[in-house]
Amino acid sequence: MDVVWNRVFRWVDAMVEVDPVWAKISASLACSLAVCGMAFVLFGAVSFFGRKFLLKTVSSQDKAKTVSSFVSRMSWLVFAWALYAYLPDVFGWTAAVARPLSRFLNIIVVVVCALMLSAAVSYMRMAGKSRTQSQVFESKTLSQVLKILIWFTAAIVIVSVLMGKSPAFVLSGLGALTAVLMLIFRDSLLGLVAGVQVSQNDMVRIGDWITMPKYNADGNVIDIALTTVKVRNFDNTVTMIPSSALISDAFVNWRYMSTSKGRRIKRPVWISVTSIRELTPELRESLVSQGLLKAEDNPVSNLAAFETWLERMLAADEDISCELTCMVRQTEAGDTGIPVEVYAFTKTRDWVEYEKIQTGIFDRIFVALPKFGLQVYQRTGDKILV
Repeated sequence: MDVVWNRVFRWVDAMVEVDPVWAKISASLACSLAVCGMAFVLFGAVSFFGRKFLLKTVSSQDKAKTVSSFVSRMSWLVFAWALYAYLPDVFGWTAAVARPLSRFLNIIVVVVCALMLSAAVSYMRMAGKSRTQSQVFESKTLSQVLKILIWFTAAIVIVSVLMGKSPAFVLSGLGALTAVLMLIFRDSLLGLVAGVQVSQNDMVRIGDWITMPKYNADGNVIDIALTTVKVRNFDNTVTMIPSSALISDAFVNWRYMSTSKGRRIKRPVWISVTSIRELTPELRESLVSQGLLKAEDNPVSNLAAFETWLERMLAADEDISCELTCMVRQTEAGDTGIPVEVYAFTKTRDWVEYEKIQTGIFDRIFVALPKFGLQVYQRTGDKILV
């Protein structure tokens, strides 16, 4: 560039009789226009060929935006680098312009380079087609940590350029600021540790249904970032949970229930003690005639007869899994009656279908209870209904 500038300067000085200073200024302006033109040509070439080849490797719109952002920042980096490489030489005859211009362009190159590297990290994360759902947390956490490191390095380089010192000199002076930096990046460091532990133990994934009463979270995980986990609750509100809370506080992950062979029904019916009596021949005959009891059955009480019928009803239900536990049991009696609990698993794991099946079973139970001479215990205010 010095050779080009000298030729332009000699040509201007020979063609126009002006002061040598103005001739130098004119030569510098002419060379600056040439450098800017070359930089724009490089910008256009990188942008055109980058989009042409890289956009063919993606299919979704989100990935296309990421690739477009990466190519755009790479094009600006080439543009800034061309200016930084040649423009200061154009004003090399005056240190008052060349040095500040060189530092300014150096900072611009560092900032654009950091932007391009951040976009490259996002592009590499989006390009991981073979990544499984269990690795989403780890990849996103890693990408965010890399971006923090990129911008931290860029900040160190910018400070060193402004001070005119080596980056090693700037880093040596950060020892006293270690405590401050630890305080500033406390959440990021805790989130990084939590991300690694959660990913390695496969504790949570995007799409999991989790319950965390401490944060009023009860819904599906829609995003996992470095410091926060975003949960869309079933009332369509969104709860933000600190990532570190996943390893320090208790929460329930319903994923394994949704991927199992069935979904559990575990609900009691409270039977009034005053309605339990010995099974009389008349009641027995009535139950047999209605198909609620078989002739060979010999239960002791109307409650035992009801439990026998309920077991057969669950075993015959096509929506109840026969591979998993299915039983009717009595749990410890209390001042609200005797709890007869249905413990079974539905074949479907869909929430809506599960609720329909469970509701249908208990509708049949409540309809059948009076036929056995049993009554449900119910308290309404201070009045007890039996």
